[in-house]
This record gives sequence, C-alpha cells and structure tokens, in this order.
Amino acid sequence: MSGVIVFESYWSFSFFTVTNGKEYLMMKNILVFFVFTTLTLLGYVSCYALPLEGEIIKSIEGEADSFGGKLWHASYMNLTAPRNFMKGEQLKITLKGSAKWVYVRLLPEGANATSAKGIIDKRIHVPPKGVITVSLESNHPNIRQVSVHSGRQAFGKGISIFNDNADIVSIDVSPDK
Repeated sequence: MSGVIVFESYWSFSFFTVTNGKEYLMMKNILVFFVFTTLTLLGYVSCYALPLEGEIIKSIEGEADSFGGKLWHASYMNLTAPRNFMKGEQLKITLKGSAKWVYVRLLPEGANATSAKGIIDKRIHVPPKGVITVSLESNHPNIRQVSVHSGRQAFGKGISIFNDNADIVSIDVSPDK
C-alpha cells in the first residue's frame, strides 16, 4: 500500500493512494492517522498552526479621530486603557489618505497632546497600500495614545511641502521577528 500525504491546508490533510479501491479508503485513512500520530509522538514530525506570517498579532483597541489641515494633520487613537509597548515589538498601522510621509508618536499617560513628547524621531514612508511598520527600538511604558502626524510639518519637523494627510484605520502589534 503506497501513497503520499498531501497537505491541503493548515488544518487538514488527505491521503491518496496509487490504487483506487474504495473498499480500502477507511483503512488507509486510519493507517495514515496512526503513522502520522506515531511520527509526531516520536518527534520526527511536528504539527502546529500559526497565522500566515508566523506572527502573533494583536489589534490595539481604542477610539480614532483626527484634526488639522494641509500644514499639519494629526490622526490619533486614544487607547481603551494605557499599554506598555516593549522594545522589539512592531506596530503595523493601517492608514487611509494620500500622505507619502508621516511621523508616529506614542504619547504616555499624563503628557500633553500638544507637546512633541513620545514622537519617534524618524520620518516614515507610507507605501501605496497604506500599511506602515514601526519597529520599536526602546520600551514605551504607560502609553495612552498612538498618533500619526502628516501634512507638511509635525512639531516643527518638516515632512514634505508636497505631503498630504493620513488617517489611522487600525493598529496591530506583533513581536519582532
């Protein structure tokens, strides 16, 4: 009885045999189950399920809003509860709008929203699909707001005289790869 195991998806597999006898179908599936289980228990095969990119992704909850104009524009998400962002985590921020460049800020609890406190000192390019990835290079404790700053300037930092606005759609966080 020869055959191969074909993985159809992350969650199931099927067994196809060279001989097409329907009377052996149940016996063959049972045999594959026992062989696969035995190989797994012996450590020759490991079986686990991960999201498509192998990441554990968590969406950040909060209320998004924006204000400003062509000169400067702020889109922010007030978090449901303050959160600690750790060194090595990646923020995946989905934006709408036509901005080509943005600055990102992680505003800690108690800081004034009109100050530059918490701004990540790096201008970030917005790709055509609008998803930017920010790799955190240090810990950011007790953050109450994540904001994206677009337009022509942010907190006295020039962005681009031809830049447009961007608004936050969603924010996800995942561990560094």
